[in-house]
Amino acid sequence: MEKLIDKIFSFAEPGIILALLITAMLLNSWFFKRLKSPTKSYHVTRNSITAFLFLTGALAIILTLPIRQESKGQILSFLGIIVSAGIALSSTTVLGNLIAGIMNNSMKRFGNGDLIKVGDLQGRVVKRSVFHTELQLEDSNFVTIPNLHIASNPVKLTRKANTVISTTVSLGYDVPRTKIEEALKEAALETGLKDPYVYIMELGDFSVVYKIHGFLKDSNLFFSTSSLLNGKVMDVLHKKKIEIVSPTFMNQRRADEVNFIPEETTNAKPEKEEKTPEELIFNEALEAAEIEKKKNNLKKLDERKQDLQKKLKEEKEDKQKEVIKAAITRIEKLKEQIETHIEEQNEKQKE
Repeated sequence: MEKLIDKIFSFAEPGIILALLITAMLLNSWFFKRLKSPTKSYHVTRNSITAFLFLTGALAIILTLPIRQESKGQILSFLGIIVSAGIALSSTTVLGNLIAGIMNNSMKRFGNGDLIKVGDLQGRVVKRSVFHTELQLEDSNFVTIPNLHIASNPVKLTRKANTVISTTVSLGYDVPRTKIEEALKEAALETGLKDPYVYIMELGDFSVVYKIHGFLKDSNLFFSTSSLLNGKVMDVLHKKKIEIVSPTFMNQRRADEVNFIPEETTNAKPEKEEKTPEELIFNEALEAAEIEKKKNNLKKLDERKQDLQKKLKEEKEDKQKEVIKAAITRIEKLKEQIETHIEEQNEKQKE
């Protein structure tokens, strides 16, 4: 009976450690769930603390187990081999992504809301973390790209203003080049592009490939403007009686007097003002960009407040002091409004 009691008490110490470990992990999870505005490194910090608690608890339990010292040494050696192998296998990728993330953030190649293209993926930046970058694609879905992939591949950043929109069209040799260029420039102007210009890209066996370019004022309308440009090119070419039909196809059909141009239609009802496709597709990316702008404004307000506080200490006239105090009060109220807006937008993103 005494031996049984001794065995039970010998497992009491590991049991207490196990209970403390479970309690600590639950408290860790509870604490991070109660954070109202988690930072970018939220998940990394939480998982790192959990892993540290687990390894520390496992080591303490092994050391307090009622077994021989040789068996403890063998268990610890086996645990060390597993941990070392895991670190060795994952260190290359983890360290590579970590270094690439630090490099991307320090170089400030792009920010939240920017339209970028990495390989075949094009979308707006939603989140930038130490290990990965999240994009919202043209179809409004999300994709996560490791920072190592971004660092080792060319990144195309679309300018926020005066970016170039273009499209190509192939037409026959029977239409004068000057007439086609005028029509394409007219289509670009009707699309809302500025300073259009045309390149002749290729002189093919049966057709000439033209490429119309124009400057877009606001890149937030990049995709919808690209689609609109294609539509305007068709409309203007049909209006000018220029067929967009392959010459190869024309040579194989017996329809010399038939023109494949649809009849012009007019919209009787005026179009209603609706949200642009970009506002619906890149909703989270645009919200992330707005939050980042507001955070930058907060930094500028803090700098302005510090400058005013220095002037207040140096100022001797009472009237001027009152003016400076009033300016500081306005800055504080403005900061409160911006911080409230940021919290509201963060809550919307969580939903």
